[in-house]
Amino acid sequence: MPRLLMPRLPVCLRPFLRPTTWRAAALLATCLALSACQGYAPLRDLPATLAAASGGAAEAAVAQADSPLSAAPAALPATSSPAPAGDSRSAPPPVALAIPAIGLQALVTPMGWELILDGEEVTTRWVVPEETLGWAVNSAGAGGAGSVVIAGHQALGAALFRPLALGEVAVGQEIQLQTADGSSYLYQVTQLSDPIPAIGATPEEVAQAEAYLQPTATAQLILITGWPADVTTHRLFVVAAYRGLQQNQ
Repeated sequence: MPRLLMPRLPVCLRPFLRPTTWRAAALLATCLALSACQGYAPLRDLPATLAAASGGAAEAAVAQADSPLSAAPAALPATSSPAPAGDSRSAPPPVALAIPAIGLQALVTPMGWELILDGEEVTTRWVVPEETLGWAVNSAGAGGAGSVVIAGHQALGAALFRPLALGEVAVGQEIQLQTADGSSYLYQVTQLSDPIPAIGATPEEVAQAEAYLQPTATAQLILITGWPADVTTHRLFVVAAYRGLQQNQ
């Protein structure tokens, strides 16, 4: 009998998700239809590793996705302490991302998923945009408690996360998330994963990748992309701690 898997990314970006029974397929299809109307992901049928995003947040992000990036913020000291996180239910979605140290600026749009048939297995697959970065709609908003999850291609389309695959991102660098109202939320890179196999991973490697998407009350940013730069065989994860809201200069 076919099995239903939870939403997954393309091979280069796919989180490790657990299968459920086929009986859940009808429920998931219904939830997907309802969420399309309401603008949020059905958290019950998605990885519990991600915090909830508010219902109108994704629609606001789409409406503002063509807003230009603001100027890059000034760097914070590497010794900055984590800033208090906001309520993940009201935290706004990001519409742009910048890493000033490497000159990266990119728009961010909500990232949904689609139902696909993989042999005899019904699965759901994240639809990662090729010309923008994708914000997982069931992850935290900017500055909110939990993980803000943003995925991007390194080899397809605009290849916006190619600098990550080339090793240009380093611990201590600042990352700016901009929201539709022009606010800038600052994060600081604290951890870079080694490349983790995307195909044929050992149980230990699967557990290593899963650990980056475990539930947390800490406000942080997780970036996910493929590796190496020109062909995907592995995944990369970047972890950045929340440092606070950028103050107007």
